[in-house]
Amino acid sequence: MCVLTYLPTKNNGFIFTSNRDEKMNRVSAIPPRKYEVEGRYMFYPKDPQGNGTWIGGCDTFTLCLLNGGLNPHISSPPYRQSRGKVILDFYRFQNEEKFINNYQFDGIEPFTLVIINRQNEKIYYEIRWTGKEVLSTVHARAEPRIWSSVTLYSPQIIREREQWFNDFLQNKPDYTAEDILWFHHSGGKGDIRNDIKMNRDEVLKTLSITQFQVDTEEFLVNYEDLQKNKKYVYRVFIECV
Repeated sequence: MCVLTYLPTKNNGFIFTSNRDEKMNRVSAIPPRKYEVEGRYMFYPKDPQGNGTWIGGCDTFTLCLLNGGLNPHISSPPYRQSRGKVILDFYRFQNEEKFINNYQFDGIEPFTLVIINRQNEKIYYEIRWTGKEVLSTVHARAEPRIWSSVTLYSPQIIREREQWFNDFLQNKPDYTAEDILWFHHSGGKGDIRNDIKMNRDEVLKTLSITQFQVDTEEFLVNYEDLQKNKKYVYRVFIECV
């Protein structure tokens, strides 16, 4: 939930990859599986502490949530509900504008939410909740992008990560899903505290990597549990969801 990359692919497809950077004492997530949410099926890894998630997808929408909105904030619990429920709540609306205009953001800690609608070939949405206001931006589906959580990384480090991502794209113009997984494991400059796969004194580190590959016929979910050194792969045909 703290690093996310988006890469467009052929046939209106895309690759969506997320590193979950969390405290080591957090309970391990349940690997992705199929759940029914608001009358439709979606796949996501589940956080057993709050029964929510930071990334999930179905036949139409794929979403990822990062901690923090526009700027760093001071956490002030208790909150009305966990940010981990936001992605699941989205499926009550199943429309980006309706979600932005009607969702009850108050009482939730600041976050950034990226929403890819497979049926929209031109744009996708980035929504930032600052704790006071909702900021909505649209990005072109054809443009690769990287996000890093503002709660963990300074503006300077975020800009550095954007440059590492741009360097990766220059070196791998015909990138594959395996290439971007390599970036999520190895991107950086040897500073383990701020590299793409990070580790801060074995207290805060990258716990898992989740990747969705989506096209017109199927989506493929790759999940790496770095705590248990286990990998999971799910191939889902769109017409079977």
